[in-house]
Amino acid sequence: MNVTAPQQNNKSIIIIIPARFASTRLPGKPLLKIGSKSIISHVATRAKTLAERLSTLNNVNSVNLIVATDHQDIFQEVTNIGVNATMTSSHLINGTERVYAAAISLKEKIQISDHDLVINIQGDEPFFSIDDVENLAKKMLENTLVPLGTLAYKRNDVDLFFSSSVVKVVRDNSLFALYFSRAPIPFPKELLGATGHDWVQKISLIKENISFLHHVGVYAFQFEALCQFAGHLKHSRLEELESLEQLRALQSGWKILVNDATSEPFGIDTPEDLEKANVYLKNNL
Repeated sequence: MNVTAPQQNNKSIIIIIPARFASTRLPGKPLLKIGSKSIISHVATRAKTLAERLSTLNNVNSVNLIVATDHQDIFQEVTNIGVNATMTSSHLINGTERVYAAAISLKEKIQISDHDLVINIQGDEPFFSIDDVENLAKKMLENTLVPLGTLAYKRNDVDLFFSSSVVKVVRDNSLFALYFSRAPIPFPKELLGATGHDWVQKISLIKENISFLHHVGVYAFQFEALCQFAGHLKHSRLEELESLEQLRALQSGWKILVNDATSEPFGIDTPEDLEKANVYLKNNL
C-alpha cells in the first residue's frame, strides 16, 4: 500500500482498546479480576499513562484514549475510572474490526484525519509495556509513509518455538516483516540432520533452545491504512491458512514495520493465564 504524504507536521494519536465480552475459554474475560481490578481496568489504566506520555511529544497535537466494547458492563467499568468508551457490534470478528468501527464512528467527533495514528492495544494484555508502545508510536511518527507497525520480542525457547499459539515473525534488515507464522520460523536446518525428512521424530529430540522473534499483538496504523485494511482489503489465502490477519496486508504488498519489544507479552487467554497474572501482580506490587 502507498500511503499519501501528510500535509502537516503534527499528528493526532488515537489509542483504541478493543474489549469483547464473549470468550470461549474465559467468558466475560475483560471483567475478570487480577488482584482487586478487572483485566480491562488494568489495561485502560496503563493506557492512560501511555496517552499522557505521547501527548508530550513535540509532533503530536492531541491524544485520545477509547475502549471499544460490545457490552454495557465493560463500558461502565472503564468510564468509572475516567476512560472514554464506545459501543460496537458484538458481531465483529476480531479486534482490528472493532478498532476500525470505533474509529469510523468517532471520526467527526474527535476529528480523525487520514494521517493520524491509530494504536490498537489488546484488551487482554494487562501488563503491556508502555515503553515499547511509546517507542513504536515514535517510529511510526518518524516514518509517515509506513502504513502499519507492530512489535516483536526476542525469545530463546524451544517449546515456545514449536507452539502454534505463539506467532513468529521474520523481518528484513530494515525491520520490515517478511512473514508471520504459527509454524517454527526461521527453522535451523542443521537441527534436522541427515534425516531431516523425519520431522516428528527429530523435533522430539531437540533439546537446545532456539532463538526467534515472538510477535506482540500491538498495531499502529496510519488512519488511512486502517480504513483500507479493515474496510476494503479482501481476506487473503495466507490469512485464512494461518488465521493471522496481518498476512492480509503482507500478501497485498504492504510494508509492516516490526519494532523491538523489550518486555515479553502477557496475554490472558486461559484460566491458567489468569492465575499466573494474579501471582505476577502479587510479586510485583
